[in-house]
Amino acid sequence: MEGNKKLSNRQIKALVISTIVGVGILSLPNSLALANGNDGWIPIIIAGLLTAAIVAIIGRIFDLYPDKDFFQIGRELLGNWLFTLFLLIFSAYLIGLMSFLSRSLAELVRAFLLDTTPTEVIIITFILVTSYIAREEINIIGRLAYHIYPLIIVATLTLVIFSLPSVDFTNILPLFQSKMSDIPKGIRTSFFSFVGYEILFFSLPYSEKKDGRIRAALWAIGLVVLIYLVVFFITLAQYGEPGLKRQVYPTLSLVKEIDLPGFFVENLDGVAMAGWVLMVFSTMAPSYYSAAKIFSHLFGAKDHRLFVIPLLPIVYIVSLLPQNTITLVETLGKFLDYTGLIVIVLLPVLMYVIGLYRLRRKKR
Repeated sequence: MEGNKKLSNRQIKALVISTIVGVGILSLPNSLALANGNDGWIPIIIAGLLTAAIVAIIGRIFDLYPDKDFFQIGRELLGNWLFTLFLLIFSAYLIGLMSFLSRSLAELVRAFLLDTTPTEVIIITFILVTSYIAREEINIIGRLAYHIYPLIIVATLTLVIFSLPSVDFTNILPLFQSKMSDIPKGIRTSFFSFVGYEILFFSLPYSEKKDGRIRAALWAIGLVVLIYLVVFFITLAQYGEPGLKRQVYPTLSLVKEIDLPGFFVENLDGVAMAGWVLMVFSTMAPSYYSAAKIFSHLFGAKDHRLFVIPLLPIVYIVSLLPQNTITLVETLGKFLDYTGLIVIVLLPVLMYVIGLYRLRRKKR
């Protein structure tokens, strides 16, 4: 791989964390409370283990073919036609994901900060800013993630520290009350909150140290699981199960209730929204970069920057198709569920099975 594109394992860990933690962290506790009540933490752990397994599989694929990138390995293992089909689905998934992120951000910013600003203005501004960093190579995006991910850790710790005086941890009890039949629904919700680890397809080949790259990615998943658990338990302790089910964005609501006597900052929800926008930006940028890389490969172009600007109006138009937040989840949300299963679950598993089979056949 090119020396100027190298990523340290710390940057890979930061890239995975910052890409995963974004829109979902605001509504995840509510979704899990609706699905599993006080036991919403169980699906987080199970989904985290499933994600870690797939991440390990992706890492193993690049261990089997250490000197090749995602596109070279895919062509070799799946053949021209099948891999091209997967890439088309992958690009549609990434466009849908970017559109979902842009529209979700616009709706929340309008609801909590800029209520008179048109949705179109927020979306186009956000996409334009994101397109600027998406034109860079993966090492630059990795450096950006390395500086953003500490903000995620600090924000989580701050939320816990300043919420402790008002929470009631007896609200967490009783545990293990949900039905086993309800657990899969929570796992599905939690699993898609880990979406973003597919950036490993485009970053692992450029790691400086091959030995520790899988471990770094797995550490990242573990930290994301810990962040989700902390956010779920602190919001549950604050509102209890009935209250958490009524709070669509409990994390943001919790921030609004924090009172800091003597501090010069009074509008903490504005500060929280500003930090959250930065998190969504760190999720969107790698997705934008990945989509441009896929299109550059499909069209045989050497530079992915040629496709950054053409993608901009596509994402903008798709993000405006849903009429409101409800239809956004029902249309783009379901589309991401189906295409996501194909590209972030089926694709790596299929590539690994075929690669392992061919390796064993060569040894024979």
